Amino acid sequence: MNFQSRKVSLDQSQQKAFDHLKEMSNYEKLMPEESEFSVHESGEGFSVQLKGLPKVGLKLKEIQEPDFILFTSPSDNFNYEMKVNVASTGDNSSEVSIDFNGKFNPMIAMMAKKPLTKLIETIADNLETKGIS
Repeated sequence: MNFQSRKVSLDQSQQKAFDHLKEMSNYEKLMPEESEFSVHESGEGFSVQLKGLPKVGLKLKEIQEPDFILFTSPSDNFNYEMKVNVASTGDNSSEVSIDFNGKFNPMIAMMAKKPLTKLIETIADNLETKGIS
């Protein structure tokens, strides 16, 4: 199961956008309104509880500054990853997109598709409307 957000244009440099997105606590304002968000104690990831889904955990796996941040499942029971791509489009502009890839059994995939798609779209929408401070 693969989802990709639309590309969101920001009036911030690639480095500034990347620096904002590598801070786990900054994802809280990008989450859907009716979700529960928490940063892992280690500071190396976060969890979000979406309505109708179990808690989704994301653990920091790799950072390639200033191009992308890769998160994976913190549990061996699920195989998924979310990659936040940050590209330069000029001196003070950048573009962000999010890729979600997961290997789920058909039943889980059917139940998770709509909420996970909404999660990725909401993160992109909130990134565009709320921006980076």
